[in-house]
Parts: sequence; C-alpha cells; structure tokens
Amino acid sequence: MLRIFINYRRQDSEGYAGRLFDHLLHHVEREQVFIDVDDIPAGVDFVDALEQAVSACDVLLAVIGPQWATMADENGARRLHQWNDFVRIEIASALRLGKFVVPVLVGRAAMPSPGDLPEDLLALARRNAIALGHHSFARDVERLVAAIKEAVPANPAFKPRPNFETLQRKDEALRTIRAEVINAQTSPLYANRIENGYFPVFGEGSADANLMFIGEAPGKNEAKQGRPFIGPSGMVLDEMLAGINLKRADVFVTNLVLDCPPVKREPTPEEIAFYTPFVDRIIDIVQPAVIAPLGRFATGYILRKLGLSEHKGKIGELHGRLIRAAMPYGDIHVVPLYHPAVVLYSASQKELLSKDFEKLKVFV
Repeated sequence: MLRIFINYRRQDSEGYAGRLFDHLLHHVEREQVFIDVDDIPAGVDFVDALEQAVSACDVLLAVIGPQWATMADENGARRLHQWNDFVRIEIASALRLGKFVVPVLVGRAAMPSPGDLPEDLLALARRNAIALGHHSFARDVERLVAAIKEAVPANPAFKPRPNFETLQRKDEALRTIRAEVINAQTSPLYANRIENGYFPVFGEGSADANLMFIGEAPGKNEAKQGRPFIGPSGMVLDEMLAGINLKRADVFVTNLVLDCPPVKREPTPEEIAFYTPFVDRIIDIVQPAVIAPLGRFATGYILRKLGLSEHKGKIGELHGRLIRAAMPYGDIHVVPLYHPAVVLYSASQKELLSKDFEKLKVFV
C-alpha cells in the first residue's frame, strides 16, 4: 500500500491541493493520502513532528503554484528561505530520506530554478514535474498516479504474503533457537528458572509478522506458562492491538530478556548481553518491517543496535516517533512505545499509549 503526502502552501495552492486530494481518492484508499500536518501539540518540536509525518510516507507531492517560490512574510522575506517554513521542512525531509518526490505544477506555474531554492531544496530542481491543467485535471492526475505506481511499486514497510514453505522454514528456525534457550545452562537466570520450575519465555505470534513488539523481561505469570504478556500488561497490549484491528496472531511478541529474573527489577547488563544475541536472531528470522520496542530498555537496545543517534534520547521524548532505519534484509521503521505496564501505574497514560498505537495503523 503506497502512502502519499501532499505538500502545499495554503496561500498559493490550497484549492488545487484539495482538488488533487479528492481526485487521488478515485485511485487509492483514503488512508493512503496524508494532507495538512497542523495539529502539532504545544511544546512538541515541530521539525521532528513534520519529519515523522514525512517519514511515514513513500511519496511526497510538492504542489507548486505561481507564488510558491516568491511568497513573502510581513517583513518582505521569502517564506521558502526561512528555516521554520513548513513547506521547506517537509520537502527537505523527503529529499534527505530518499522519498519519491514529484513537483506538481498548478495554476500554470513554472518549475522553480535552482537560484529560487534554498540549499536543502536544490535537488528538487532536478525532479521531473507533472503539470495539472484546469480542463485536463482528472486525466493529468491519472498520469501522476501511474508514474507513482511505476516508480514505487511496493511499500517497503509491508511484506508480500508468505507461502507455506517460507512459514514452515521460519517456524523451524524459531524452534531451533527456542531449544537453544531452553538448554542455555550458562544463562545468568538458568538456576532461577530450574529452582522455580519456570519456562523460558521465547515469544509468540506470526513467524513472518510485519510488526514485532519487544518488551523488557517476563514476570512470574509469563514464566509459569512460557508465554509473553499474559498478565495485566498483556490485557493492555491486547486492547491496544484491537484498537488498530490486530490480534496477537498477526504480530510477533517477545522480550529483551527471555527468562524471568528472581525478583521484580530492571534487567542487568549481564542478562541483556546474554539474551540479546537470541533476540537478534529472532529478528533476522521474522524480518519485521516495523519494530516497536516497549519501554526504555528495549528502545535503548534496538536504537543502539541500529546505530541510531536517537539512542541517547529518553523514552518520554521518543515514544510514538517513526524512526527510519536499515536492517540487512531491508529498510524498516522503529516506533518506540511506552511499556503497557505504564497504564497499570497511571490510568491517565492509557490515552497517550492509545494515540501512539494509532501511529502504527499506517503499517497494518
């Protein structure tokens, strides 16, 4: 499913952008077209917010009208050359992220020359434009959609439906790792497992899931049954999944640490170092297009593993962000989330967690 972002300047081409939006809905689903990022909450870094919105899309359509490059503010300064111009930020983000960017000329506008553009938009001048004529608007949009589908035939955040052989191979590979975890006598938590009659909590779900959740460590209830997230936190997770039309069987759920610690506490560096090689192998087998780490420990590990600068950030700053990254098997998104247990300690956090899960809808 392609996702299209419409970028435009209201005073220059609002009517054309709305018309383009309406015509695109004849060719793609409503959920595939994004327009108007204007509900950024107070206190939020608007540059980050705009970059996240663009990051979640595959195509950016830069709607360019007659005054697009020359429109100025009350002081006579061109808006396009101001650092905080939304139009500039969105296009620059799309170019930097390697998105498919199409200049869309409306109102008989001409393509801007390099001299009209700030440095971070210079690459836009080399993009082939499509003009939408007043009387040929519908036909021109059809050409635009055809060009998009030819250039971006599939969304890297979605995987083709696996065949039986692929699922069988992946299931067998996961069983092999599960057996290794069961027999991992050198684990710092092996003695506690044996003493209490616990099971390792390997993970469960689709072996070819598009979306993988990684928690922190299993608790006693999970260890008694060998299943992740089956207690109160699991109920919260199931409710959040249902809110975006997903079930456990549609995703893969695991933890950073695969055995239950002897007391309820944070995982130790030794435990993380022992179990994360198994987690890495699980990721390599499932090959999710989206990884949603739950809580600060899982978030920190995944971001460091992928060499992302965001690993220095706190979960309070990172939750709900769409972070583009690369794995050996292809491009992915990382979407840090609060651990579902946050709702058990503070019911007011439920709405925030639900809003963050809503951002996963584009990957469903």
